Amino acid sequence: MSLFDLTGKVAVITGATKGIGRGIAEQMTAHGARVVVSSRNAEDCSAFAAELDTRYGKDGAPVAKGATCDLDDLADIQRFAEDAIEAFGSVDILVCNAAVLPFIGPSVQTPPDTFTQILNTNIHHNFRLVQALRPAIAAQGGGSIVLVGSIAGHAPSPNLMAYAAAKAGVSHMARCLADELVGEKIRVNCVAPGFIRSFSSAPVVADEQAMVHIVGSVPLKRIGEPEDIAGAAIFLSSRAGSYVTGATILVDGGRLQLSPPSPAGHDPTSALRASAERLNKN
Repeated sequence: MSLFDLTGKVAVITGATKGIGRGIAEQMTAHGARVVVSSRNAEDCSAFAAELDTRYGKDGAPVAKGATCDLDDLADIQRFAEDAIEAFGSVDILVCNAAVLPFIGPSVQTPPDTFTQILNTNIHHNFRLVQALRPAIAAQGGGSIVLVGSIAGHAPSPNLMAYAAAKAGVSHMARCLADELVGEKIRVNCVAPGFIRSFSSAPVVADEQAMVHIVGSVPLKRIGEPEDIAGAAIFLSSRAGSYVTGATILVDGGRLQLSPPSPAGHDPTSALRASAERLNKN
């Protein structure tokens, strides 16, 4: 059996219809898991689940089901958890990927309500989702929870203070939950992506000067792909990662670990703002 085989496992993935979440859902299904894919848009969820069924389903048995969730509504989180458990009768893996980035700019200009929204969506709501699905994972004899953070939470991030603080909190939440849930055989880890090509980052990718700046700051001299994050999530959720808990894996092409000097030139802030607008709408 492959160390990365997920056959027989059920994974619940939020923010799953685009970008990083979509990449994780695709690859987990390809590695044998059945998946519950979630976003705020019912049509997107249904369409993506149908696509996964077409590509990976066998003998008419579904391998994916869509379920909407509005993380701003705590009651809806509980309803979603119940729907996710009912979809395939159990849950082994939870991937908390949904996030928002509604403000990019100097910290002193961050509106109070926006600061609260960033913390709520990236920390509070994901924690409530963990609370809601933990009993189902424990009932399976344990499993894996993967929180998606960001390298912004591990180094000074100009114009991203609120988001960076929230993502730092996500990483530490993984450590605290790992310590608390180890007795239930639930491993909790964090994946912290660098700059990834996705639906939301398209405005930055389309800005040639911004890309020169970003790629120039990455030792591997390329931006990341959703599959790069999916690989880390599969490792942490499979037998390959069975001895890992409480960890944060930086998947950033060496950007933080090797700390190359950032190249002078084009400031990508405006393109990042356009990227954030796309993230917030989906």
